[in-house]
Formats: sequence, C-alpha cells, structure tokens
Amino acid sequence: MGKVLRVLVVLIALLAIASTIFAYKNFSKREALAGRAHALEEAVIRLASTFEAVELPDVPAPSYPARDTSPVTSREVENPERSAFWDSYNAKLEASGVTPSFLNYGTTAMRLQLRQYYKVGPDGKYELDPLTHQSSTEGEGTMSELLTRAVDRAKGQYSNLTETRSELTRTRTELVDTIEELNKQKQEGRADKRDIENLNAEVSRLTTSLRQKEQELDSTKEELQETKEQVTELNDQVDNLKEENDTLNDKVTELNQIIAELKGKNTAIIDSTAATNADGVLTPGDKGKIVGCSDEWKYAIVEFSPEFMSELIGAARDKPLPQEEVMVRRSGVENLDEAFVTRLKLRQAIRDKNIVIADILSDWQQKPVKVGDIVFY
Repeated sequence: MGKVLRVLVVLIALLAIASTIFAYKNFSKREALAGRAHALEEAVIRLASTFEAVELPDVPAPSYPARDTSPVTSREVENPERSAFWDSYNAKLEASGVTPSFLNYGTTAMRLQLRQYYKVGPDGKYELDPLTHQSSTEGEGTMSELLTRAVDRAKGQYSNLTETRSELTRTRTELVDTIEELNKQKQEGRADKRDIENLNAEVSRLTTSLRQKEQELDSTKEELQETKEQVTELNDQVDNLKEENDTLNDKVTELNQIIAELKGKNTAIIDSTAATNADGVLTPGDKGKIVGCSDEWKYAIVEFSPEFMSELIGAARDKPLPQEEVMVRRSGVENLDEAFVTRLKLRQAIRDKNIVIADILSDWQQKPVKVGDIVFY
C-alpha cells in the first residue's frame, strides 16, 4: 500500500510540474491575445472616427448660371443655347454649410460593446443561435453590430468618393471646354479691339479737324464777348468807386461838421496820436456816458467826468490824449456779460467840454452803441 501511495505522490508531483509549465505557456499566449485584442480595439476606434456617422443630406438643385454655348455673331440672341452641365450635378457632395459627424467608438459604452463578443439576453446569459444552437455573436449590443455599422458607413463613404471622382472628371471636362472657348473669344476679341481702335483713331482725327474749324469760326464771337464783358466789368468798377467815394465824402463832411461845431465854441482839440499811455494814473470804474454815436461810421462821442479827463490829459488839460481803450456797457443791465456792448479807441479830446471822440472797435462789438450807454475803464 505504501508503494502505491509513493507512486501516486510522484505522479501527482509530475502532473503539478506539467500543469505549471503549461500554465506559464498559456499565460504568455493569453497576454499576447489580450494585447492583440486591445490593439485591434484601438485601431477600430481610430478607423471608425474617420467614417461619417450619417449619409449626406439631399440638397435642392443648385441655380448656378449655365454656360452660353451659342456662337458669337453680330445678331442679338435673346435666348441662347445653354450647357446642361448643372442638370446632373450632385450638389450634396459639396456638403456646403453642413458640419459632418463621425462615428465615435471611444466612449466607455462603445468600448464595452466592442469587447462583447457574444450576445447577452435580458437574463444576463448568452443567447443561443436558433439554427446552430451555439452562443449568438450577432445582434444588438455585440461587437458585430458596431463593426457592421462601421463597414456600412465605409461603403457609403466610398460610394460618395467614387461619385465625387466622377463629378471631378465632368467638372474638369466642362472647365477645359470653357477655357478653350474663352481663349478663342479672347483671340477674336483682340482682333475686334484692334479694328475698333483704328476706327476710333480715324473718328478722333475727323473730330479734331471739325473742332478746329468750329474754334476758328467761334474765335471772333468769343473775342467780342470777352470785350463786352471787360467793358461791363470796368463800368461796374467805376460805379463801385463812385459809391465808395460818395460814402467817404459823406463821412468826411459829417466829421468836419462836428469838428467845426466844436471849434466854433472855442473848444481846444487834443489829438491822441502823440501819446501812447497814461503813465499808469488811470483808475478803474464808470467814467462817463455816450452822448453821440454812429454805428454805420463806427465812431462815438463820449462825455467823461472831469476827474477822468484830468487823469487822461492832466488837470491843466495840456497833456496829449493817450491811446487808451475803454469799454461800454448797457445801462440798467446787471449781468456784465449781457450788458457789455463793445470797446472804444480814444482818438480826439475836446479840452474844455470833457468830450472825447472815439472809434468803435468792431472786433469787440456785441451790439449797437446807443446814447446813454455807460463808459467804464
């Protein structure tokens, strides 16, 4: 009995060693199979991402302009013959304005389905094929479903590629025909343009000759018209000079009358051209009022207070009138901006009457000067 047990122990030991060797070899093969399956899974995912998920949608027939195939003649053609190129053109191949979607097998759910070789039923067990009574490898939720879908989309995409190649060939043929026709038309157009340029040169020569004759014919009329215009312009200038002369004479007469009236009263007149300042003795404040003015001739007659006249030409009234400027404001208006009228430039002084004749400075004038306006410094 002991011998039998020893034999059994040895036999078991040998079987254990053999199983260990086989397990080691099977482990290597299993790792190779697992790595191969994983590599194939990643390749299927990457390959599927290049396939469009759905077929390109149909688009309405395009309304592109058809090529005119009628010959070019001098006769006007209202309805020329047109090329039928666009009648059979498949516009959906352009996929214009459509963002294509691609198969995405990289999600967790898709990866798990790629690893599902057999079809699993609702009870969690493998479903049997009714014909072979073996575990079914096709149907919903299996690897076969995803691979079949990828193959179908690859076939559809290949069909679109084949049709696109055909359309490219047709397009190339149409483009070559159009280029040849355009080259022919350009060659004929160059010849026509050369003839047109020659005719235009002849027309230009005849037109120039005709214009020269017309210019010679109109030369006398133009000279006569220019002479009339010059005479009219000179007459207008004479009239304007007469008006300006009359205006200046009136102004001189009016000023002479004022000066004569003042001189008739034995009043001394002091000119302001000899003085340039008042030696800093002028004090600010209201100094007088307007007793006469002419907004048209831009002068004003100012009656100053005796004190201000003393500041201007001295207590003895014997100093020259300084070339000072004074300001004018409207009496009864409190707001200085609204009351301001203009500035005056002192010109001549009447010694005994506290009267000064001044120029109205137009650049400062805000409104017409009136008798009674207040003069201040």
